[in-house]
Amino acid sequence: MTEPAEPDTFRSSRELRPGLVVFNRVYQIPAVVRQVDGLFVELARPTGMEWRVAFYRLRRATAWERRQLTAVGRLHRQRQRGLT
Repeated sequence: MTEPAEPDTFRSSRELRPGLVVFNRVYQIPAVVRQVDGLFVELARPTGMEWRVAFYRLRRATAWERRQLTAVGRLHRQRQRGLT
C-alpha cells in the first residue's frame, strides 16, 4: 500500500462526508463539504462561495484552518448586518 503524497490527504472520495471541513489546495482556503458526487466534491464557504473540485485536491483541515473558517463566517455575518 502506498502512502498519501501529503499528510491528511484523502485516498478516496468515500472518506468525505457532508459537514466535514477540508482544505482546498487549489484555492488555498478551508471550506465545508456540501455533497460528494463520485470523484468530485461540492464545497461551500460561509460567504456563499460554492464550487466543485476533485477529491484529491483536498486534505483534512487543521484546527487553525477550522477556526479560520469560523472567523470568516462571523466576519461575513457582521458585514452583512452593517449593509442592511
